[in-house]
Amino acid sequence: MQEGQANIRVAMVGCGAVARWHASTLYRIPGVEIVALVDPSQENLNAMVKWIPQLSNVPTFSGPEEMFKAIGPDAVEICTPHTLHHEHVVMALEHGAHVLCEKPLACSVEHAQDIKQRAQDTGKVVMVSYQRRLDPGYNYIKNVITSGEIGDIQTISVICCQAWKKGTTGTWRQNPELSGGGMLMDSGSHLADVLLWLTSQPVESVYATVDNCDTPVDINSTSTIKFTNGTQAQFTVNGNLPITWIEEVLIIGTEGILKYESDPQHPWRTGRITHSKDGNLIQPLRLQMYSSPDEAWIAAIRGEGENPSPPDAGVRVAELTNAIYESARTGQAVKISDISPVGQ
Repeated sequence: MQEGQANIRVAMVGCGAVARWHASTLYRIPGVEIVALVDPSQENLNAMVKWIPQLSNVPTFSGPEEMFKAIGPDAVEICTPHTLHHEHVVMALEHGAHVLCEKPLACSVEHAQDIKQRAQDTGKVVMVSYQRRLDPGYNYIKNVITSGEIGDIQTISVICCQAWKKGTTGTWRQNPELSGGGMLMDSGSHLADVLLWLTSQPVESVYATVDNCDTPVDINSTSTIKFTNGTQAQFTVNGNLPITWIEEVLIIGTEGILKYESDPQHPWRTGRITHSKDGNLIQPLRLQMYSSPDEAWIAAIRGEGENPSPPDAGVRVAELTNAIYESARTGQAVKISDISPVGQ
């Protein structure tokens, strides 16, 4: 923070578990003040204060409308159920606030595009919390791809697996009216973004199958994706995993290979990287550390860094996610141009 720079006053809209993770980072950033906690659940509000006792005197509200009437925050972190994201992001922008929104940015393509346009019109920083864009392992892979070292990407395989079905039973995440979808819309959103971010190419078409596993929402899905430059991708999401987490990405270029593998015993650490280089397979160590989504967002607001995951990332994920659902529903391949009213 530069000397003489005013504090950034942040409101937390949604105070569930993921919001507590965000707030625990946010309140430690110099020059940042959490000025409001918003949640319809008193239990969640109490849990936030128990998690961070320093917030015990922060005003609490049951909804964002009354918060905006009482508090004029500079910025808002949105950690509410997925189908409420568009409403809450729009409300924040209308009140002149910057936004960090948990994934997905929006459940529909139209809502994601609306947010993108509003962010452009207001000049406010709107960031999607896709933390893998800040992960040292994924940044190593992204930098190697960008350098051209592995040539053109021929195929990419992305696997995202979690004990999601068991962990979300009885919660809003299995209520389509609040979640907008299942494992794909939730945890799978992160890896959908990884796929699109690493390839940096528009998607042409998608063919997918989905299994709800006797729940109201998708649990498992497998998608074959064709990009406009000819790159082929396989995107597998499994929400009925017997262990906690598996995450793997395999990229085969014309001149080399890159692979990312999470550690099932320590899934929240950066993964192991395998890189084919000069005819040998190497595993790079001492990877450069990157900031958290909260730190990157605050830096972007201050003009000290770029927005690592702007609204366009949310638009592209919404296009891919809805194409997967539509293909599974119809049993046919779906073109992105048929999903997106504006297109890529």
